[in-house]
Amino acid sequence: MSRSYLLGIDAGTTVIKSTLFDVEGREIAGAAHDSSFVAPNPGWAESDMHVVWRAVQATVRQTLARAGVRPDEVLALGVTGQGDGTWLIDRNGAPVRPAILWSDGRTAALVTELWEAGIGHDLFTITGTALNTCNQGMHLRWLQEHEPATLERTSAVLRAKDWIFHCLTGVTSTDTTDASHTYFSVETQAYNERVFRLLGIEAWRPVIPAAPHPVDLRAPLLEHIAGELGLKPGTPVVAGPFDVAASALGAGAAFPGDACSVLGTAGVHQVMVERPVLEPADIGYNMCHAPPGVFVRLLPTMTSTQNLQWFAREFYAPEWAAAQQSGANLWDELEACAAQEPLGARGVLYHPYLDPAGERAPFINSAARAQFSGISAGHTRDTLLRAVYEGVALSVLDCYETMGVPVTSLRLAGGGARSPLWAQMLADALGAPVIVAEGSEYGARGAVINAAVAIGLFGSYAEAVERMVRPARHFEPVAGNRSRFQALLDLYGAERRAMMDVWAMRQSVLGA
Repeated sequence: MSRSYLLGIDAGTTVIKSTLFDVEGREIAGAAHDSSFVAPNPGWAESDMHVVWRAVQATVRQTLARAGVRPDEVLALGVTGQGDGTWLIDRNGAPVRPAILWSDGRTAALVTELWEAGIGHDLFTITGTALNTCNQGMHLRWLQEHEPATLERTSAVLRAKDWIFHCLTGVTSTDTTDASHTYFSVETQAYNERVFRLLGIEAWRPVIPAAPHPVDLRAPLLEHIAGELGLKPGTPVVAGPFDVAASALGAGAAFPGDACSVLGTAGVHQVMVERPVLEPADIGYNMCHAPPGVFVRLLPTMTSTQNLQWFAREFYAPEWAAAQQSGANLWDELEACAAQEPLGARGVLYHPYLDPAGERAPFINSAARAQFSGISAGHTRDTLLRAVYEGVALSVLDCYETMGVPVTSLRLAGGGARSPLWAQMLADALGAPVIVAEGSEYGARGAVINAAVAIGLFGSYAEAVERMVRPARHFEPVAGNRSRFQALLDLYGAERRAMMDVWAMRQSVLGA
């Protein structure tokens, strides 16, 4: 009997994944491989583009082998990946230098300079997105000042998914979801030349590729690549949307009024809207979603689940090592420990600003750093663990409260969606149901939903989402807990605001 499948590729910040889905959106098989991540200088974050491509090849081959499918049974490939960042190729399609990732902090001083000059605000009025260290335009400005020869060799400026799409098809392009929040006008949803002038990078405008809608970004799989991967030559490859929008789509958030939080390396908190939302000004992102005419208003924190990973590695080192050896699920054990601690973590509060580039939502401050407060001699590591869970939940609440758009229900995606404790905390904090969709690879599912529409398997995004996304878990808010989280948020915000001058002084004194 003939079977039909869709293959999703998700080039994440730390992990490359390939996942095979049936046409009903069920996960059939998958494989993961560590991505390339290097920090050649403090605060920098780069990837070897060749290593990333080899990881993609390996995961595709492993996924197909595990599923035991024939090449002609794969209808299409959908490609997504981390957003922002700068992936440069030369006229031969080869990398010019290692990719600069979204989490790279080298442009912090430039970002501060442009905000102080009023250019940051001018850019927000055009793009609807607040200038920050993740911005590709800032990376180009830095390269222009520090590595001009690099840009002279550059033929195209890509992002992660664009690089993978290029390797698969030979086509050089980006899409609206990636380009819109960096270079587009929110009014026209097209490239705005003044953006390049304000950033001082107009000389490199010719190497910024075209940006069609994700549904239109389709090309055939190259014959020699198909042979290497075990796929049929000419199989349609569809790129986009990038992982933020793809995860929302894969979790079922596709249309105005839907909300989705992605708890991954970063935290991405988004509401789908009919038109860009510019209040409050100078914060967060506005960007195109995959369905044409739908926009995403989002506030992205620099870190999310990374806080838990760091805490577990440093404070539960014996358990971490034992789990690494035995393959046991350490996260279930930690969650049980945190769940035994009371709401409010016995007076300990945690701010999850762990990234060396600081924070970008719901405020921008490259000097922001993570911190515990309220620790006393009676507290244990389990108490602090509970505070880490709550600190991440409070950062989510902080973002939605800042956006000011009511959340009537929340779709949860990313690795953190596997945590019932976080899901319940968010339901309590928002006073709204939290829905976790079936499966776990939401970014890859979003990519194949887009691919399914692109090849005509479904007539619309609405039909594709209805067929391919199914709720698996539902969390209702506990009465009374919302007011307790609101009180915690008041304290959380007061402490954060009080730290602004201290962070600046700390950076001046310690330089980090």
